[in-house]
Amino acid sequence: MRKFQLAMLPVALTVALSGCNSSGTDSAADESSFLNYDVSGEVTSTAVQVPYTICADFNRDWQCGSDEPSLNADQYSFKLSSPDIRVQTSPLVVKASLSAVTKSGVNAEVLLAAPPARDTPHTQINGITTLVVGEMLTGSSKADAVAKVTANLKALGLSADIMRDSHQSELATMDQQVIRVLAALAERDVPYEQVVAGLAHGLKLYGQEILDGTLSSIQKNHIQELGRVEFKPLNDTGMKQHLNLAAGGMDTQADPDAPGQDASYGLDVSDGGFKLTKLDETGKPLAEDSTTWACVKDERTGLIWEVKADDPTSYRDKHRLFAYETETLKPHAEDLALASCQTDGVGVCTTQEYANKLNTSGYCGKTNWRVPTMNEQFDLLDFGETTTDETGNTYGLPVKYFNDQYIGHPDLAYGYYWSSTLLRTDPGYTSGKGIAHLTQMTVKDETGLGEITAFYALCEEGQKEDCDSPNALTLRMVAE
Repeated sequence: MRKFQLAMLPVALTVALSGCNSSGTDSAADESSFLNYDVSGEVTSTAVQVPYTICADFNRDWQCGSDEPSLNADQYSFKLSSPDIRVQTSPLVVKASLSAVTKSGVNAEVLLAAPPARDTPHTQINGITTLVVGEMLTGSSKADAVAKVTANLKALGLSADIMRDSHQSELATMDQQVIRVLAALAERDVPYEQVVAGLAHGLKLYGQEILDGTLSSIQKNHIQELGRVEFKPLNDTGMKQHLNLAAGGMDTQADPDAPGQDASYGLDVSDGGFKLTKLDETGKPLAEDSTTWACVKDERTGLIWEVKADDPTSYRDKHRLFAYETETLKPHAEDLALASCQTDGVGVCTTQEYANKLNTSGYCGKTNWRVPTMNEQFDLLDFGETTTDETGNTYGLPVKYFNDQYIGHPDLAYGYYWSSTLLRTDPGYTSGKGIAHLTQMTVKDETGLGEITAFYALCEEGQKEDCDSPNALTLRMVAE
């Protein structure tokens, strides 16, 4: 699961339990209907005022949707209750007005957050906990995020258990200033998650200026840029079905006896996990139902993906194999011998030659085509795709947009495509030049989608030792 995801399930904020039971009802059923998960805590910042709105942000959009447990609170303490366990496994978001009038003369609103409560008996929410969420947005675990924010505050002479004692007076000034900066940056046309991530990373660089309230416009611009660079939106997994324990199979409806499944969360529910657009050869967007297209734009990551041709006379044919080459690594003769160019007469034998060809032509309006990283490849995998090829292998990318997938040469038929992710493995075996292969199809009775193999060694031109594992693979390029 790449992100926590949103389920369209009914939620309740509070449940009043009756002191008596009707003797004519099933008590087990009654108890089940009243089963709730609770999250209690307090908004500890003096920089915001009551009333405020708080919710469990199931789909991570910084909004309190109608299908998310929320509460309009008129006191700083709160209690959220829901029959959906995600109330405990989703971040908490608070929308509140600043208690002080801003320079523009209006009471500005601000969004604050805290990590998922899980088993925490009392969750505090303020500007400092929002910085923790900012670190988590860029890939840190909760423990690492807390450690980073704590270290940056300690460098300013501020020490406290920021998740339990962030209300202490020594942190009050920093909390107020963090919230003021958040409110100011939120007025810009920038995704709020980038604002929070940027400020979290900016704390290390501009902590004193934040604390003193002296951030310059240039420094605020840099914080905004840090957020843009550090926060990388991701697609979801594509999982849209749940395992039903009683039926022993998959179902579109969640099984209440098996809560917390991937298909119940986030982007998989809101838009199927992916947001893709078909493009023509000039890079112009096409209608979703277009039957001919050249590239696909990932609207979340901004990446442009090549769609392969099904034409044996084209250098972009989906069946063609290429030797691996970069500007600094030249392919071994045995790698080149496996490339399709040796038998099809089309030319373009290596990954570098392929990139050069695409860039020279300005394919899909881009001139920066390159071999993707393994992480970029993994983010495109659709674990909910069920379409198969003629032999029963399941495609790994959304077929609606990538109808060009190929299992690979029979000698290495695992849905491998070249990536640029090199690994420093055992020098005695790979000369320190291992490369990661990602299965981009589920191979019937053999491998699963998303499995990573990291023991293939790259050979290169002029090496003294034998080339023990020459490679030629299919290739799908990416541009930005």
